[in-house]
Order: sequence, then C-alpha cells, then structure tokens
Amino acid sequence: MENKKHNFALEVLLWFFSIMVIYPLLMIIMTSFKSYGEANFLNVRIPETWLFENYKQVFLEGKIFTSFLNSMYITVLSVILTILLSSMLSYVIARRNTILDRRIYRFLTFGIIAPFAALPTIRLLKIIGLYGSRLSLILIYAAIYMPFSTMLFSGFIKTVPRELDEAAIIDGCTGINLFTRIIFPLIQPMTVTISILVFMWAWNDFQYPIYLLNSSSKWTLPLSVYNFFGQYNRSWNLVCADMVIVSLPVVILYVLAQKYIIDGMTAGAVKG
Repeated sequence: MENKKHNFALEVLLWFFSIMVIYPLLMIIMTSFKSYGEANFLNVRIPETWLFENYKQVFLEGKIFTSFLNSMYITVLSVILTILLSSMLSYVIARRNTILDRRIYRFLTFGIIAPFAALPTIRLLKIIGLYGSRLSLILIYAAIYMPFSTMLFSGFIKTVPRELDEAAIIDGCTGINLFTRIIFPLIQPMTVTISILVFMWAWNDFQYPIYLLNSSSKWTLPLSVYNFFGQYNRSWNLVCADMVIVSLPVVILYVLAQKYIIDGMTAGAVKG
C-alpha cells in the first residue's frame, strides 16, 4: 500500500514538471500562428485564424538566412576544434597517466563549473585583436566545451586496450599517425556523441554571442529575435515564429541522434 502511494506521488510530481516544460513550448508554438493582437496575451489558446504568413514574414524580413549561415559557420567550426583538441588531449592523459597528467585532468574538470567572466574575456580578445569576430566566439566555445569533452573522451579511451598501441608501434606507426589511424577511428561512438552535444549547445547559445559579436551582420540565429523588437514593436507572434525556426534544427537533430547520445554517455562512464 505504501509503495502504491509512493508511486502515485511520484507520478503526480512528474506530471507537474512535465506540464511546466510543455506549457511554455506549447505557448510559443500557438503564439507563432496568431495575429498581433492575439499574441499579446501569450497563452496556449488556439488561434482564431492560423497565420502561416508569420513564418514567411520572419524569413523575408528577419535576416534569417544570414543568421543561419553565421550559426552554421560558428557551430561547425566549434565542433571540429573541440573534437580535435579534446580527443588528442584525452589520449595523452589516458595513456601517460602520470601525476602531472592527473593534475591537469583535475584542473580541466573545474572548467565544467567555472562561470564565464565576460569583462576579462572581452579585454583579452581586444588585446589580441579578435573581439567582435566570429573567430573569437569559436575559440570561446572550444575553451568552454573542452573540459566536458575531455572528461568523456578520457573515460572512453581507457576502454581501448593498450595492446593496440604497442602493436601499432611495433609496425612503425607512432606519434600523430598512431592517434589518427588507430585510436581515433575506435572512439567514433564518443566522437559522434560529443559532436552532437556541442552542436546543440553552441547552436542554441544566446549569452556568448551577445557579449562577443558587435555587429548584427555576424549575429547567430538566437540573436535574430532582436530583429522583431524595435522594428515590429515587440510583435510576439513574429518573435515566437523566429524562436520556433531557431529551435527546429536542433530539435530534429536531437530526436534523430538521441540514441547515440545515450549510448555514448553510457560508454564514457564505464571507466571515467
């Protein structure tokens, strides 16, 4: 009897949290099809008239295509740089396993919880002449996501038998060739997982672009929502339509790739 009460209470709690998540999502989707007057109420009521023209207006007047290209450029290069740096670093840490390497690993893990310091970062980027450029955002993303990626890669590489390294060295495959030809192909499941996670995080990010990009021509998709505040006097129907467009690619990616994310996270935790 107590178990049934406990399960019932747990179900109620889960339903409550589900509604908290679903309600704002449903509100955004419904509002994106409403007229200007209806949209101001910001509720989940079904639109009196479904205005698909809102999406057309967002595409034509919201600089969506330019923002999409900026997002793709920044996100893809951030993923590539993060994968290359974190995988090579993880291989060295996992294979050498010295006191210094273990301390470096512990130091890197602090980066997972370290907050982003906007002013020192902006000042540093100005000194090196990168502030306001898309390259600065790519480097920041790589630095932010490397600790988490290194942690996952390290745990996964420890599951790869060291005997493979020794056999490759006997055959004359050493250094970078050993990593690229032998190790990197074996860690593809984790590579796919990290690539998807970093892609979603960088694509959806709003905070860092608004700090580091000083020109609207370099804005990413999340920042394109600002195109509908001043010019359209906060037209919530267009703002919500823009938010749906921004979220759709990463939602589709997550639905298609959630199996790889779960499998990769589980595999990386075996010996992490």
